[in-house]
Amino acid sequence: MRVQRVGLAALMGLLVSGCYTFTPVQSPAIGSTIRVHVPIANALRDVNQAPATATVEGQVVAVDDTLTLATQNRQEYGAYREVIQYDTLRVGMDQPTLIEVRAFSPQRSILLSTVISIGAVLAAVSAFNAGNDGSGGDDSGPGSGPTPSVVMSPSIISAIIGLFGN
Repeated sequence: MRVQRVGLAALMGLLVSGCYTFTPVQSPAIGSTIRVHVPIANALRDVNQAPATATVEGQVVAVDDTLTLATQNRQEYGAYREVIQYDTLRVGMDQPTLIEVRAFSPQRSILLSTVISIGAVLAAVSAFNAGNDGSGGDDSGPGSGPTPSVVMSPSIISAIIGLFGN
């Protein structure tokens, strides 16, 4: 019973933390988390090549002729020292080559938790089979019995496919 609760709590944690996707937009909403690709300008750039870009992720503070982002940079020094630096960056709206808004992806989150759950079940079944290898001895003692197997019915498979069929 306790193992089921721990497993359910782990799956719920995966669903809450979830997976995200980035979708391109022209002008982001204030308060949204975005990723901006900005070209790096330098004097040594070859005119025949595309300019290198820097990627910055942050929360939108203001949008007008400049895009203002609140960013967070975390650096760790050793095992017990961590420095978090908060910055406000301003980027001209004519500079970014791409602006993407981060959005929660329920399909990817469910897929991730399903794959992890199936992996955990298969690991438990293989561990159970390893303990019951049937090598030598009397079959009437504890541990004897039918060989465990994983059952995948068509209804389970169709339910999983239905989740991702959109």
